[in-house]
Amino acid sequence: MATVLVYICAYNAENTLRRTIDSVFAQTYHSWVCYIVNNGSTDGTGAIIREYADLDSRVIPLANKQNQVWERGNRSMELIRQYNDDDYFCILDADDEYKPDFLENSIAFMKEHNLNIAMCGSDFIDTRTNTVYGGRLLKQNMIIEGQLFSDMLPYYYQFMRTTWGKLYSISVFRKYDYSRVPSVNYGWDTLYAQENFRNANRIGILEGTLHNYYISPKSTSYIWDEKRVESDNILFDMTKKFLISKCGRLTARNEEFLLLVYMNALRDTLQVLLNSGISEKEKLDSLRGMFLHKNAISLAALERFGAAFGNEVEWTDLRRELFAAGALWLLNHEEVPDEQVESFCELGEFLCSACENAEGWLFFKKLLFEYLLDNGRVDEASPKFDELRELLPNDAEMETLCKKWNRVHNSR
Repeated sequence: MATVLVYICAYNAENTLRRTIDSVFAQTYHSWVCYIVNNGSTDGTGAIIREYADLDSRVIPLANKQNQVWERGNRSMELIRQYNDDDYFCILDADDEYKPDFLENSIAFMKEHNLNIAMCGSDFIDTRTNTVYGGRLLKQNMIIEGQLFSDMLPYYYQFMRTTWGKLYSISVFRKYDYSRVPSVNYGWDTLYAQENFRNANRIGILEGTLHNYYISPKSTSYIWDEKRVESDNILFDMTKKFLISKCGRLTARNEEFLLLVYMNALRDTLQVLLNSGISEKEKLDSLRGMFLHKNAISLAALERFGAAFGNEVEWTDLRRELFAAGALWLLNHEEVPDEQVESFCELGEFLCSACENAEGWLFFKKLLFEYLLDNGRVDEASPKFDELRELLPNDAEMETLCKKWNRVHNSR
């Protein structure tokens, strides 16, 4: 009977780890070995791991002295060396759980369809109420190989975003190449799954759910990280590269779908950023990195966004709301440090243009013109003045700006 290597990393998980380990013990498939890495915990996590290891020899305790500073022999790629190609590997977060038939059903599915990777759906559970409030699942099984990796992307992408909820054949897992996976602070799970998908010939998704994903407001997804904006762009670019590598091309339809995924990532990132406790200056710098990146500019410029999926109105409205939220944050600022005025105006013009806010767009144009004029940068202000005068020949505020321009220009 093939052995399943279950891999759990735990950091200060004393409140959830028992539930997680118990879900492994409850599996109807019994030929498993569970490696649990204590990631430098400072609570009772280590004691819980030792307790289960004393209870059952299939539980093998490992430890890192510091969180995410790996001791030799504790990484999954090192552990699988002692297992056969026909054995299996899966990951389980220290606050989640697999349903009792996860291993049995996944192995049977893999054998029946000659799969390298089997995936399952997840129930999303609110930790505050311990109730299911959503999920990720298919209503029927799906097998993906060859050209289907391109054709079926919108259906399987959601399952490619996580490390958990998957059973890997060790023969494929051995091919994982760390050199192809860039380091990111957010979204590493997706890159991890992509690398394994790249090495697989056939993958499958089981209908229904066999995994419980517990979501807490304290999750790292809700904590601001200065590298998060960079990570969003790396994920977008790497998924395009994955499709080209796997399928030989990136179709226009898939690129449009990935822009939707990217847009949703920006929406989440924007919310976390604006709710964070960092300074306004840091927020503005991050907003510039987010919205003036080439990928965000491509998102704003795409015509008939969503038309390929019959969702042009909905997707276009969501896009407008995203850029409008960024613009509103800028417009609500009464004071901006001098050293940030130019970047403030550049970002404001772009966001207002993207969300079709003409009044806001003109506000930032006027503000930049006045800033350049006030700082004696007349040559740079000149073309902006000409543009404003052409756009607003009868604007009352332009009369004041014209007088200011004439006064400064004539004094040179």
